Amino acid sequence: MAFSNFHTHTVFSDGKNTVRECVDAAIDSGMTALGISDHSCTTFDLRYCMTPEKHMELYEPTVREEIRRAREEQGFPVYLGIEWDFGTPNAFDDYDYRIGSVHYILREDRMYPVDSGIKHQLNCIENEFHGNKLDYVKAYYETVVEHARRNKPDFIGHFDLLTKHGHFDEEDPAYIAIAKEAMAETVKHVPLFEVNAGAMIRGLKTLPYPNPVLLKELYRLGGKVILSSDAHMADKLTFAFPEMLEQLRAIGFTHVSRFNGSSFEEVTLDDFAAPLK
Repeated sequence: MAFSNFHTHTVFSDGKNTVRECVDAAIDSGMTALGISDHSCTTFDLRYCMTPEKHMELYEPTVREEIRRAREEQGFPVYLGIEWDFGTPNAFDDYDYRIGSVHYILREDRMYPVDSGIKHQLNCIENEFHGNKLDYVKAYYETVVEHARRNKPDFIGHFDLLTKHGHFDEEDPAYIAIAKEAMAETVKHVPLFEVNAGAMIRGLKTLPYPNPVLLKELYRLGGKVILSSDAHMADKLTFAFPEMLEQLRAIGFTHVSRFNGSSFEEVTLDDFAAPLK
């Protein structure tokens, strides 16, 4: 089946392949479009984002050259995106699209990575929230809501990323209530959420973000969805897409979004694999 994916990482941040390798893999596998979306530069933590030099001097011209090459040689659409972290100022107005993600809980003098391991989560819970896990959960989701409200990205990245390492009980009614309240606020500002296979690729989860309870809530709220692999390797660009489509169908979703070069359009689940016109 042919799919499009707009959440892709390359060697510009923490991906394993070059932009060209990802584009060529997409073409070879019969995909209909590809978006490159490396991590925006978070100057307070440069472990896996773009460095200032790469971001400001190399990223955009490199991707735009691959856009030109793929269009002229193959007629294949490639787009310039960014995974825009809450800790990065907006400098992406001329990009094709922006994914709004939260990878940190930020305090005045400290930053705590959300998805870099349980150790960082435990440090934050102990140092900032006196051991209260639910207060940590609230702080994370408040940041997601604020990112959506303040910055209006095109879609929300891995909404419940804090569950990546299994430290939180996703069936706890108190956790679910906090997450649902945050989703209801977020969707007012950004109605499009990605269904993200990133933790599945790593073998950390068996289901995508958001979890099924939250996906059902998104459906109830009238939110929209876009499939994302969050691929860091060129051979994972459409990882678990058929399974995620079936999950969406079971919940009741009838459409999924994709980027057409100027906007995000909804197509039926059955038509999602059809080539862009």
